[in-house]
Amino acid sequence: MAANYWASSQKQHWLLDRWKLAISREQDLQHVSSESDYVKLKIWFCHLIQRLAKRLQLRQQVVATAFVYFKRFYANNSLRKTDPVLVLVTCVYLATKIEECPIHIKVVTQEAKHLFQPEFGGFPYDSSKVAEFEFYLLEELQFYLIVWHPYRPLLQICEELGMRESGIQYAWFIVNDSYRTDVCLLYPPHMIALAAIYMTVVLNHADFAPGSAGDRTDMRQWFADLNVDMESIVEIVQDILSIYEVWKDWKEDKMMLIWKELRS
Repeated sequence: MAANYWASSQKQHWLLDRWKLAISREQDLQHVSSESDYVKLKIWFCHLIQRLAKRLQLRQQVVATAFVYFKRFYANNSLRKTDPVLVLVTCVYLATKIEECPIHIKVVTQEAKHLFQPEFGGFPYDSSKVAEFEFYLLEELQFYLIVWHPYRPLLQICEELGMRESGIQYAWFIVNDSYRTDVCLLYPPHMIALAAIYMTVVLNHADFAPGSAGDRTDMRQWFADLNVDMESIVEIVQDILSIYEVWKDWKEDKMMLIWKELRS
């Protein structure tokens, strides 16, 4: 495992560009009414990962790793030609092992059978099928399994600024929401953390302790003085705001119709 993000497999092999992601979704977009419907499907599958993780009582970092595995898989595959339910269950199972909170494969598949009963009539695979698909998933991930997330840099920066708990919580929620977008495939984790802090400050949810660095500093100047590409931070913010625009019209009970349209 690399000691820092810059020497990691994530930086060397899994920092992608928008062109590659656009190519990966071309086929699926031909079979849905709009790009918005495609994005809603992606939100839905992330939602299913979150629901399965909740049943398994997994901590947020495990969920985030499962999100990243799912998105990496579909950077090279089509929703239409695969079974995303099998993919997401296997992503969750693999994430529990990599994040060192392993859950028996039979427990994962059993919970999936209960969870997916309303939408899919259950989970039509047994443990052996998930174990078999795990090897295929590992190949698609190129066996690079360590994921660096924005949570640690977010907490470090907020602590340095003296941001109070309410502001940290708001920025943390934004990071959680960012996994519904593709920013985890496009930008380093510290940039996503900075974008979440930027949104927290702009939306007036940042609250700094009296006398702290954040309290004494003009935050606009603080961001201007950072040795980072502010255009990238703005792009991340725009991606997150865009997903909120789609998300506000997202209704889970409509997703099966869109899914059937894609598969037909």
